Amino acid sequence: MNHPDPALLSLNTATVRAQWKLDAIIAGCERYGIRGIAPWRDQIAELGLRETQRRIRDAGLAVTGLCRGGFFTARGRPGLAAAIEENRRAIEEAAELSAQCLVLVVGGLPDGSRDIADARALVEEGIAAILQDARDAAVPL
Repeated sequence: MNHPDPALLSLNTATVRAQWKLDAIIAGCERYGIRGIAPWRDQIAELGLRETQRRIRDAGLAVTGLCRGGFFTARGRPGLAAAIEENRRAIEEAAELSAQCLVLVVGGLPDGSRDIADARALVEEGIAAILQDARDAAVPL
């Protein structure tokens, strides 16, 4: 059996979050020759953005994606403005980490709703509101 070249892999940190904290994940990627990493924002917040940035740089890793933005539908229309602001912060973090993209998990139906058209409209409005911010920061969504 041929094994893939680990240098061609990127590790989404959610896959090992139960086993390792972010600093250990970064060290593990370096140790096993995995050259890409897609960290989650909650893990970055725990370690600190600057410290995460330093450790990733020192390990020679590429940030293939920052997980995650989106969730425009999570609190329905009343929560859209807060979701947009949170996504703007995520774009800033992605730019700081030189992430190749910000991964969006846009959300499903708000609690208690059966209105898929409104959920889609929330997603469209949310993405439209952050698109120029992402372009200005050179962060693909």
